[in-house]
Amino acid sequence: MARIVSSCLAIALMGALVALVGAGSHRAYGWFGAAACLLLVAAASMFSRAWRGFLGLGVFAFPWVALTTLLSTAGPGGSAPLIVADAHGLTWVYGGAAVIVVVGLLPRRLLVGVEEAAA
Repeated sequence: MARIVSSCLAIALMGALVALVGAGSHRAYGWFGAAACLLLVAAASMFSRAWRGFLGLGVFAFPWVALTTLLSTAGPGGSAPLIVADAHGLTWVYGGAAVIVVVGLLPRRLLVGVEEAAA
């Protein structure tokens, strides 16, 4: 039980870090930066699903969605959001969500070894 809890905490921390890094750098290098951030989401969500299955993917997705939503809203003093509603920002938000959904739809045998898939 402790292994499951500690691995879920690690996956949740990874989801938060991916959201923060992606929100801060999705427009750093133009469209290449947005594509690199989406590849980061893909790699992290595939790792999460391979490690803990759908539980891991859900634990990864929750902080990612929560922080991405929080960072795309205006601040309390009316300051501009970190994720602006333009082409880059919408690509980051909707593209990242689509990547997580696609990883959820991947067959299990692509994420685990041949021996584990047969078990």
